[in-house]
Amino acid sequence: MIRINVLVENFSINNKYKSKHGLSLFINFNDMNILYDVGPDSTFIKNASVSKIDLNIVEYLFFSHNHYDHVGGINDFCRVNGNSKIYLMDSIKNKYYIKVFCLYIPINIKLDKKNNSRMIETNENIAIDNKIYYIRNTVEKYKKPTFNKMLYKLENKKKINDDFNHEGILVLMENENLHILNLCSHNGILNSIETVKNMFPNKKVKNYVGGLHLYNPPTGKNDSNEYLDYLIGHLKEMDVCVYTGHCTGKYALNYLKNNLEEKIIEINTGMEIIL
Repeated sequence: MIRINVLVENFSINNKYKSKHGLSLFINFNDMNILYDVGPDSTFIKNASVSKIDLNIVEYLFFSHNHYDHVGGINDFCRVNGNSKIYLMDSIKNKYYIKVFCLYIPINIKLDKKNNSRMIETNENIAIDNKIYYIRNTVEKYKKPTFNKMLYKLENKKKINDDFNHEGILVLMENENLHILNLCSHNGILNSIETVKNMFPNKKVKNYVGGLHLYNPPTGKNDSNEYLDYLIGHLKEMDVCVYTGHCTGKYALNYLKNNLEEKIIEINTGMEIIL
């Protein structure tokens, strides 16, 4: 059994939990306690306390990617947990930006120097055991979310469009079923699913948990119905149940739900999900 507690998401199930633009999940699986992202600040700690979750028992922290709404609470995590292994599919030295009008606003991790030694930087797939994997996207077959065009990285002293090779996919294997977690899906949910299917060809991808990056907060715009219909067609073929929220946006979430029905489930802060 996989138990997931949503510690941070844009909306909450009730006023006991504080919501923020970001995502953080506490996962209990295979006798391990895992944290996947920490949201933008210390909110995840407060919500964990409400759910009576002791973050000191977290053994592994994985980051989906190097953006503030997923890594912003890293120094707060290091304050409450001194033992967890922390993985980033990237280098903490890399710089990332969102372009709003003519401004390039920094959005990458801001790690206190005293915590530098805690971070395990990698660009390779990692197997924690034979049931938990942290991997990078390898598939470019399907269209990616439109709003990626507003996101940049610094390379050779120039700001160029981000290719999201710093996105880390968490895969949990339960018997013959695979459960994918990718909390912003900048490379696209379809490419993430195909990446995992290629890596584990004899397994069934049963669930996908994460935001789908179909909404752009600075402008309030949603991705096109054409792109949403494109996703719907392929998701029907793949027969995957999607638990989503955060950067998916309410419009896209409802549009997908109207077409995929019980295969789309909204997640909010304070929820407990059993897979």
